[in-house]
Amino acid sequence: MVNELILVLGGARSGKSEFAESLYANTANIYYIATGVLKTHDPEMQARIQKHQQRRPASWHTFEQYQGLETLIAQHQVDGYFIDDATMLVTNLFYDQLLQQTTASELDSYLAQMSADQLLTIETTILNAWQKILHARQHYQQSMVIVSNEVGLGVVPATKQTRVLRDIYGKVNQLLAQQATKVYFVISGIATQIK
Repeated sequence: MVNELILVLGGARSGKSEFAESLYANTANIYYIATGVLKTHDPEMQARIQKHQQRRPASWHTFEQYQGLETLIAQHQVDGYFIDDATMLVTNLFYDQLLQQTTASELDSYLAQMSADQLLTIETTILNAWQKILHARQHYQQSMVIVSNEVGLGVVPATKQTRVLRDIYGKVNQLLAQQATKVYFVISGIATQIK
């Protein structure tokens, strides 16, 4: 799997992470980038993180971060990078930008009054962050598996906040799929290659 970019899509609890991890099953020097960074006390999320940690081979190196991935890639040549997951990375970048401008308690009202240009700026910043990651991967000829949630199959979200996020997730998934060597879609633990 030299210099390949593989995108693994699926819904919540579809088995996408387990399938994606199996792609590197016989590869020792993997940098696993866990983007679900805990910022507050959340026992349910902590249990999910621990379950993922227990599944990983001991030879894999785990980094819990969602910023500066292009720098990590530039500094470490390894057998492969594994990003789990793209949607959590987008979520964290989205809220980082918003919380520079408002407080958590004012988030909904702040988002409601944001202009289309302001929302486009946030979206562009997130897409640019992904472009940097993809450029670094290509430049340093690193293999990479990215796990992401497919968010376009459900109902339209009820709030502006979740609609904006859903739209950005979709655009990031499209960007990743366009550049990927292979794309898999996982449903109920069954993976189908769609590219």
